[in-house]
Amino acid sequence: MSAFLGPIHYWLYNKIQHQQSLVDQVIAFGKEKYSLSLEETCNEKYGLTERRSLEEVIDESNIHGWLQVQVSRVEYKLAYCTTELLKQEGMQLEELKAIFYKQGVEKRKTLEKGLNAVQLFKVIQDTLLNGMPCDHAEVVVEQDDNQIVWQRRVCVHEKYWDEVGGNVRNYYALIEAWLKGFIEEGQESFIKEDEITYKIKA
Repeated sequence: MSAFLGPIHYWLYNKIQHQQSLVDQVIAFGKEKYSLSLEETCNEKYGLTERRSLEEVIDESNIHGWLQVQVSRVEYKLAYCTTELLKQEGMQLEELKAIFYKQGVEKRKTLEKGLNAVQLFKVIQDTLLNGMPCDHAEVVVEQDDNQIVWQRRVCVHEKYWDEVGGNVRNYYALIEAWLKGFIEEGQESFIKEDEITYKIKA
């Protein structure tokens, strides 16, 4: 490990990688169903997403700034690809939600069994991208071994969706599908209590 890099930098980079994997799924769907070249357009508009190890690519003279660029890049790509797909005739958001649900299921399958609600929430926070660590985008409001309730304190995604002419509600619909797949694969309940409040209940 570089003397300049700490666990939080690797943690964030892994979350960036996960979101790029979701982008890749959306791109593949667009290519298969509509013959769209979303990958080429994304890379031209927003730049290539780094997939190499963090030590190989990071600018150690500007770690925070470099990571912020990577976060913005995958945020723009997901917003852009989703928005462009939804412009296609007959395209329904439900089709993308099914992809995200499946990805949530697949993530859960990689975990050991018997995790409680608090441990599951930690995995979610270690996986899904919610801006930079300093953004503190989500906060836990209630927890015990059988359930955890959290709220969105600030939306860090809307600016990207606005800039591509999209609707950030589509982002939350997709992420909620991912969460539903992730939680329900383990037989717990995922509950959306209101527009900013979510619960995992064993």
